[in-house]
Amino acid sequence: MSKRTLKSYRKGGQASTELAASLMFIIPLMLVAVYVVTQCVQAYTIFCTLKQASAQAARRFAVAYIHNPDLVRKNYGQVCYSVDYPGVVNSYKQFELVEFSPEAIPPTVTMRVHFTPEVFGCRRFPEPDFFGISKHFKMSAQTTEKID
Repeated sequence: MSKRTLKSYRKGGQASTELAASLMFIIPLMLVAVYVVTQCVQAYTIFCTLKQASAQAARRFAVAYIHNPDLVRKNYGQVCYSVDYPGVVNSYKQFELVEFSPEAIPPTVTMRVHFTPEVFGCRRFPEPDFFGISKHFKMSAQTTEKID
């Protein structure tokens, strides 16, 4: 074998070793990035669902108030009872009447809905929970609706 052929073999071996070493760092970083992006998308989906549920509850409260003001003031939970988004909003106990201003111009109602993983039948988030943050994760959204 000539000296030239041995050098080309050494360069090929060195390149494959460097490639393997760089992949050992890049692949785990890419997996973590994919996991983080996936969890962010799921969190945003949960937030959008909460926003939609609070808007629906506020609208139902406004309509129910027009039909029977005394009953709605005493028990707003009945209005929220039928608002259901499986896995995210499963119970009327997740709702909170933040503000009710029938004398304001325009009259308004503000409803807030809370999401806590594995409470009231809510799904677990994040899933899978590698870092153990599900017990600290809480999210809420609120909507103000005019009473017409």
